[in-house]
Formats: sequence, C-alpha cells, structure tokens
Amino acid sequence: MAKIPRWLLVLALGCALLLPMLGSYGLWDPHEIKQADVAQEMVRTGDYADVTQGKRYPRRPILTVWLIALGFKLLGVNELAGRFPLALCGVLSLLVAFRVARRLAGERAGLIGAFVLATTPTFIFQSRQLVSEVVFYAAILASAGGLIAYLWPVDGRRSRLDLALAGAGLVAGFLSQGLVLGFVFPVACLALAIALCWRTPNRADESGVWPAAQGPDLSPDATVGQALRVALVPMLVALAAAGAVVGLLFTVLKDPSFMVLGGEVRKVAVPPTFETTFKDLGWSFFPWSAVVPMLLARGLLAQSRTPTRRDRMAFPLALIVVLVVGAYVLAAIWVGHLGEIRYPALPWLALGVGFVVHQLLQQGQPVHRLWGVVAAGIILVIQQDFFMAPESLTFSHIIGHAKYPVDLSLKAPVRTFGLLFAVLFFASLGGVPRPIRVWDRAERRRGVRAAITGGIQNLARRLAGALDSVGQGIRFLAGPNARWLTFAAGGVALVFAGWCGFWLTPKLSLHMSNKALFEVYHRCRESGAAGKEKLAQYQVPGRGAAYYNNGQIEEVGSQSQLFELLRRPERWFILIPANHLASIDQSARRSKLPYYVLDDRSSQYLLISNKLQGKCNADHNPLRRFVLSSPPTPKKVLTANFENRVKLMGYDVDDVVTRGGKFRITLYFHVLGQMPSGYKVFLHFDQPASRFHGDHEPLDGKYPTQYWLPGDYIVDPHDVEIPLITTPSGTYTIYMGFWLGSQRLKVTEGPNDGVNRVRLGTLRVR
Repeated sequence: MAKIPRWLLVLALGCALLLPMLGSYGLWDPHEIKQADVAQEMVRTGDYADVTQGKRYPRRPILTVWLIALGFKLLGVNELAGRFPLALCGVLSLLVAFRVARRLAGERAGLIGAFVLATTPTFIFQSRQLVSEVVFYAAILASAGGLIAYLWPVDGRRSRLDLALAGAGLVAGFLSQGLVLGFVFPVACLALAIALCWRTPNRADESGVWPAAQGPDLSPDATVGQALRVALVPMLVALAAAGAVVGLLFTVLKDPSFMVLGGEVRKVAVPPTFETTFKDLGWSFFPWSAVVPMLLARGLLAQSRTPTRRDRMAFPLALIVVLVVGAYVLAAIWVGHLGEIRYPALPWLALGVGFVVHQLLQQGQPVHRLWGVVAAGIILVIQQDFFMAPESLTFSHIIGHAKYPVDLSLKAPVRTFGLLFAVLFFASLGGVPRPIRVWDRAERRRGVRAAITGGIQNLARRLAGALDSVGQGIRFLAGPNARWLTFAAGGVALVFAGWCGFWLTPKLSLHMSNKALFEVYHRCRESGAAGKEKLAQYQVPGRGAAYYNNGQIEEVGSQSQLFELLRRPERWFILIPANHLASIDQSARRSKLPYYVLDDRSSQYLLISNKLQGKCNADHNPLRRFVLSSPPTPKKVLTANFENRVKLMGYDVDDVVTRGGKFRITLYFHVLGQMPSGYKVFLHFDQPASRFHGDHEPLDGKYPTQYWLPGDYIVDPHDVEIPLITTPSGTYTIYMGFWLGSQRLKVTEGPNDGVNRVRLGTLRVR
C-alpha cells in the first residue's frame, strides 16, 4: 500500500462511507422536503438568484440549495439526485482536510484527520441528507486551511494552490453560511492566531532541519511574524480577489442583505443556556469529543513555553484553539439572536485530533494516564445520553424539533459501541496502571500476609498471581509499542460510522418519511386501476405526495369526510397520522364501519384502506392485538376495580428477573365505563429501601384512555428496565394504578394499599 497515493485512500474512504444507498430511503418530512421544495421551485422557474422564490419560503444561504437544484435538473426529482451533490461535497471535505493537514504536519496527520472527520456521526448524517452543512464544512476547511497552509507549510515550500483553495473557500463560505460566518470568522481567527504566535519559530523537527525539502522558500528558523512579512502580499491578493467575488454576488442575488448574517435577527423569549453548545458538540463529534480536552490542553501548553522553544505545531494548534473557542462563543450568542446553528468548527476539531494522534504515534509513548480516564469518562457520559435519549444521536444534525420513533430501540448498539470506545480510548491513551503489585507490596508492609493462614494464604497468593498475570498481559498490549489499540479504536469508529450511515439512517427514514407507504400503495393497487383506486391523506401536513405520487392525492379535511371515503364501494387508500388511529378506531367501531391498516411500520404515519384484496389482504392494525372483544386469560389472575371505570383482570410476569436488563409485564383490563382523558399506568417495584419504576402510557401511547370503550378488553404489555447499579437484589412487591399529575383513580375493590395502589404480587430480582 506504500505505492498508493494517500489522497486516493481518503477518496476511497469517503466514497465507501458517503455514496452507497443514497436513493434507497425517503426524504425526511418536513426537514429534507423543505430544502427540496426550494430547489425544485428553482428548477421550475429558472430563477437561481432568489432563494425565497417569491417570498414563498424562508430565506436561507443559497449554495446548498443550488447544489440540490443542480442534482434535480440533471438527474430528475428524486432522493439520489438531491443527495448526491452533497455527498460529493462530503468527499471533497475529506480531501480538503487531508490536504490541509498534510501541508501543516505531514501525510499521516492528514490521513488521521480525514478519518476522524469521516467517522463523525453528524458528518455522516449531513453528507447523506439534504439537512446539511457539509458545504460549509468544506468551505471553512478550505478558507482557513488554505491560508495557514500557504503561510506555514511543513516542507517549507509555499504553493499558490493553497491560496486558490482559500479564495474558493471564502466565496463558498459566504454562499453557504453568510458573510460573518463564512468569510469574516475564518479570517479573523487566523489573524488572532498569528498575533498569539508571532514569535513562534518554524522548526520541522528537534534539529531544526527540513526532512526532505531542497531549497525551501521558508527558513527553518523563521518565525510566524517573519513568514507573514514575506507571504502577506500574496495572501492579501487572495483575500481581495475573494472579496471582489463576494461583492459581485451581492449585486447579483436578490435581497442580499440577508447574506450578511445568513439569518434574520429575532427576539428569543427563552434563549438556550451556555451548556447547550457543549451538549451539541459532545453528541455530534462522538466518540472523538473525548479527545477534545486533551487537544485544547496541548494547544494551550504549546503556547506556555518560551517563544524560542515552541514546536512549529504550536501555530496550527493555536489556530484550532481559536477556531474551537471562537465557534463556541459565536454559536452560543448566535442562538439567542439569530436562531439555532450547528457548531461551525467541527471539521477543524477533526484536524486537531489528527494532529494530536499523529504526535502521539510519532513520540511512541502513551500520554499521562489521566487523559485515558478523562476520555473514558466523557465517552461513558455521552453514551448514557444516547442510551436514555437516542434522539441526541439520531437528530444531532437537525436544527429544530423532531419526534423520535418509539418503536426504534438503539439501546443495545449504543451501549456496545460506548463501552468498546471507553475501553479502547482508555487503554490507547493512558495505558493500564499496575495495581496488583502495588497492592501486594502494600499488604506485605502492613503484615497482612502474616495474618493469613494455611489455605487462605495459598488461595490469596494464587489469586494475586493470576490477577498479576492478567495485568501484565494488559500492560503488554497497552504498552508504548502496542499501537494496534489505537487502530482498534479507529476500527470500531469505522464500524460505528457505517452503522450510522447504512443501518440507522434508513431505519429512521422509515419513520421520518412517507416513501414506504407510497410504495405500499403502488404495490397494493390493482394493475390498470390507477384512476379508480385513489390515494388520499387525512391530517398529514407533509408534502411527500409531491415526490412519490406526482402530487396526485386527495385531501381529507375532517373525520366525517374520511368515513365517507371508507363507505364508498370503490377501493380507497388513505394516509393518516399514527396518533389519530385511536380516535379513528373508536369512532369506526361505534359506527360499525370496517377499516384495515395495510402498513404499520412507521411510528408516525399509517396507510389504511376500506378493503382487503389482491396483494394486500392482511390487516396490520396494531390495536387488534391489544384491544379485544372477548376476555383474555392472564397467567396470574387478580381482580381490582378502579371507580367502576375499569377493572384489572390479572397480569403476566416472570417470577425471577435479572438486574441490568429488562423484563416484560403485561396487564389485562376490562373497560366498565367511560375513562377520563390522559391517564397513565404506574408500576412500582418496592423494597423497604429501594424502588424502580415501570410508569408508561397504555399501549405505548397508541391507545390513550379517553378512547377506551365500555366492554373492551385491553392488553397492555410493557418492558421495564432494571438499573444495574441502583437496584439491589432481593424480593420486590409490585404495585400498580392509574395516575394523572397528582391524581390517581381510586381503588374501590381489590388489594388496595391505602394510597390507591393495587398490590399485584412479588418479583424476585437477582
């Protein structure tokens, strides 16, 4: 592989991670479709200067929309056409990152920096969707990177290509994020870094001799200030040229004042607090966010030395620190006045991690073990966020609110990845301490061995020897020469990135897009019946039909109109929101009107019909499995009455469960009268000094209590998590009831504990 150009490896990595399967999953509605609508209107009107298209759409920076429109114009209006140009920008970002890092520190630093950026989840998501800032990522890498690479090349040779790259990046930054973020911000950060490192010498290694250059135009002993004096005129020319292009664009674009800030000033009633940007950065840059504290510390320590003793990497690290801190300050202020913004310096964090890992591998020695502890701790905290709130991972690239699909569980994968990252980062950064021998010597000094007699002493010695052997093995694997641990961490990161792009994104798209439902409609519709078997949508706000059914869809405004369609003799297909199913089911059963659910895979939308025939002859209504007309048979029979509204018939649960996992408990109810609205089921598992909960909405929110009809039998299964650390083993008493805020339904019959809780039985936790 030494004969393969390194940029070709980066290109292959980018193509493998970003290009496959782009057209296999639907456009997220409304997030991606909002972008697609503007681009499609541009193609239709041919007016590429007006990003609002006649004030019909919110204003936004224009370059990303241009690229989507270009894809639509060349390849047609579909997912692949819209996403392909942005995916190519993602590949371009990796190539620019590689070039910048190679020019500043060498090829290995470029490879690592590009790899870190490619395996960052937010970069993966944004490169494969229309909700994207990947164009700006390429721009800010090119603008600041091109300028510093021209000023401070590792081989001493300046290249005009760096200036051309910087100029193109500044123009692209203006078009993709506005004048302040795209043009002023990178230039100002570079100027501040130059001021901080004015006297830093340019030494390629400890001897101050260039390793390979012949006749470089930058002296090994030149300082940043001296280099700037020589390079100032070409850099100013590049900035002036980019500024001239930006000025020309101001005269071409309609309503150009918007492009100064790239957003509209507004008053935020409750602005986010300072930690919001920290959380977004931790989630979006996982797992490499664990290395950010060490990156910042190394950048600051490089400046603490005397100017003559600073390493040449002090200047690039100073620029990264300025960009990282400046981006945080800018983003935190921006949110309060201009709306939410994604962290703008994320690609430079990737380059910074590349520089740090490159230096560690070059030195061949592990850093202080505390950095391993810090990295592992950060990873464990973030993976806990992913475990408890998976939207912090899945929607880390989205500005605005999105509802996470409850039917998609990520707990096992994110826990596995999190623990692997924690172990590998701890071992590769800090190594493993030697606890066994320290314990052994300490205990010997205290005379504990003298107190251990006979077999106990022999057993302790054998156990200590075994643990010491394990410790020696781990220390050998994590020693200075065991670089494979670093590559193992990178391998897990690569698998994680592939999982995010090729499994998680399509799974999410099944819930965030209506494409699958339109495909079911086209599959179920009888051939030759396009004009007879029509498609309608009820209370669906999105515009998926414009992309998956040529805009041909009937709009249903009320439930009475919906039922009129269901009563017609011809076959109808109707898209409905999943949270309307309970209301529709209640009214349909009262009216004795049959309907059928043809597809229930999405947690947000369903496809229903008034007939079952042909290829689609199965009813997938989830309520049919849990809302019954005949009495079920629970394994554990127990009767309790709640205000003559609902009666508990019994429950199912295992007698013994294990901590650290989850178990299922199923409750069986008979509805006696009209249930009040919004009540939830609480489950308490009590010991004298401990409790864990199983509170939930009935049927995971699919069938709220206000829709329960007298005579119905409700089967309510629920999976309960048992915390490993806070749940001691033992026997727990199970209590249940109905609650809304501080109110509970009264238990009028059955084993009541006095506070309107029904005692179900006991559960042994081991």
